[in-house]
Amino acid sequence: MTALIFSGMMLVALGWFGRTLYRRVMILLKAQPEDRFDNIPERIKAVLVYAFGQRKFIVPDPPPGSPISEWKAGWLHFFVFWGFMILAIQVLTMFGRAYSDHFYVPLFSPDLLGGPYFFLKDVMEVIVLVCVVFLITRWAITHPKRLYGFLPAEERLAKQSHWEAYVILCFIGGIMIGGKLYDGGRMIYAAANPEVQSEAAWQPFTRMVGHALAGWFGTEGAKFFSDFGWWLHNTIILVFLNLLPLSKHFHIITSLPNVFFLKTQPKGALSKQDLENATRFGSSHINHFTWKQVLDMYSCTECGRCSSHCPATQSGKLLAPRQLLLNLRDYLYSHENEMLALPMAATAATAAGETQNVGENIVGEKLILDEVLWACTTCRACEEACPVLIEYVDKIVDMRRHLVQEEARFPTELTRTFKAMETQSNPWGVDASQRDAWATGLGIPTMAEKPDAEYLYYVGCAGAFDDRAKRTTQAVAKILKEAGVDFAILGKEELCNGETARRIGNEYLFQSMAQMNVEVLNGYAVKKIITNCPHCFNTLKNEYPQFGGHYEVYHATEFVQRLVAHGRIRFATDGARTVTYHDSCYLGRYNEVYDAPRRILQSIPGLKLKEPVRSRRFGMCCGAGGGRMWMEEDPDKRVNLRRVEQLLETEPDAVAVACPFCMTMIDDGLKSKNLEEKVQALDVMEIVAERMQTGSGA
Repeated sequence: MTALIFSGMMLVALGWFGRTLYRRVMILLKAQPEDRFDNIPERIKAVLVYAFGQRKFIVPDPPPGSPISEWKAGWLHFFVFWGFMILAIQVLTMFGRAYSDHFYVPLFSPDLLGGPYFFLKDVMEVIVLVCVVFLITRWAITHPKRLYGFLPAEERLAKQSHWEAYVILCFIGGIMIGGKLYDGGRMIYAAANPEVQSEAAWQPFTRMVGHALAGWFGTEGAKFFSDFGWWLHNTIILVFLNLLPLSKHFHIITSLPNVFFLKTQPKGALSKQDLENATRFGSSHINHFTWKQVLDMYSCTECGRCSSHCPATQSGKLLAPRQLLLNLRDYLYSHENEMLALPMAATAATAAGETQNVGENIVGEKLILDEVLWACTTCRACEEACPVLIEYVDKIVDMRRHLVQEEARFPTELTRTFKAMETQSNPWGVDASQRDAWATGLGIPTMAEKPDAEYLYYVGCAGAFDDRAKRTTQAVAKILKEAGVDFAILGKEELCNGETARRIGNEYLFQSMAQMNVEVLNGYAVKKIITNCPHCFNTLKNEYPQFGGHYEVYHATEFVQRLVAHGRIRFATDGARTVTYHDSCYLGRYNEVYDAPRRILQSIPGLKLKEPVRSRRFGMCCGAGGGRMWMEEDPDKRVNLRRVEQLLETEPDAVAVACPFCMTMIDDGLKSKNLEEKVQALDVMEIVAERMQTGSGA
């Protein structure tokens, strides 16, 4: 009878789960196509490191005590995850016991691998139970701020008492308890069975449960609780299975494929739109997202790490990456039937974007407010923090593309920025003829004068037109000349690379500028480029290959660090100075350049480098990226002020940066606190030029 009843339960549960999963997979197939099947070895490695290794949960992490440190919760999740992985054999065993008391998963019988596995299972059940107790305590008592701290008080209170978290945790605890009751009772009522004796020898905690049941309830009682544990365990598994797709725990199923289909192209490369053949120019309806972007929606763990790291969220703006994704996911689920009614994405019409739109325009008052999208600095802090590698920036830029290119709806100050880029090829709107004015009297050749120069020094708009950044530009040129580097500049021929336009959503303007720039660069057969602006660096290195521009691109800190290492730049001792270094998002998180600027600073005699709590991949954005440099900001919600406060905690004499945008924001932050006389904002290149010995280069 047990086998018959359980078989019926299993057929119903698996059938309903299969139906739900089928519908979710079909939605993926109806979403926009995207190629994510390249670089298979890299994808397998990512699954091993981030999914099975749980790297984002445990290492590296900000130091304990940091406001964004999550090492405790990370380890709790690590043990719960591996508990489930290890106990998968136990689940199959328990299911098989419906049909035979002697069932074992092949290779896991007591005379094979069963002994060591029984011990590991026994320990993991206890560890997972302890973790569940801690997690329930966090939900019920401590209320982790990262989960709902960015929401209004009323909504936060409602979310904190949400039933789902408690049900899931109780289910997990019930599975562990059910397993312990089943095995513990079985060790008593079937003690004469040699198989049970072998199992008992490897399971000290389960033996304790068995002895307790025998002492309190006798052999018959132990049999009753063993049977009860079996039904409890298996019933929860079947119910849990069907709850997964309806809850945030769907990520248990989707997180592994989501990690597998990570972006293997450079992090700093946005997708290239086919402007000639496209019938739409951004994402404005739920069916405009790609299947990978939909898989991201499925995979959100709702942990809140993205929002706890987001500078927009932390400065009080409307953007909270977690909530943005959940809003999209919930809207998708509410229009599931409409999505399923679409033709397959593989059809030509769908691929060209010619299908009917599902639901309403989600960009605007209906779902995703304009202010939410414009608050993003594209810093990737959210993506770096996400344990399942969800991609936020591409979705936000795709929705910005819709606003800019289809609705011409954007902050009014960007009108001036776009016009300046179109007419003067720089966001400042300064006369393009002044692009090389910074080099007057420095004897720096242009590519026209020296077309065989080994390196092109690409100055960028900030370095050419911003008065503060010009000092850094001149410092770089001075260093290169001192080291005997064979370089030249484009001078008046240099054009804006268009990075700002692309991040804002003006893909058409970006592509126009990129194509013109590539023509100039390829016309001089440029092979190697040095630039001090991380935004220029990222675009030239990672996005220009989309337009036929293939170059070796070096950020100035990378290049100068090599010069220092090879003795082509030497430093003089010139007094002590305490410096803290601010990581640029487009140099660090986008391109993994963390060590070069630090090694330069550490090699300078008398200079002491002190790290802020939030540094490297956890460093906070200055607030200028993603076009925010050109948008107005509420004085009470300025990201740069919060970043400056963090940097000042190190009590520095100077804040070192490696980006002209960061220089502007940090310098302004220091001035707003009336500290510009006490603490300087200096580019790493300025510090090098100031401290290097002249006449020491090659």
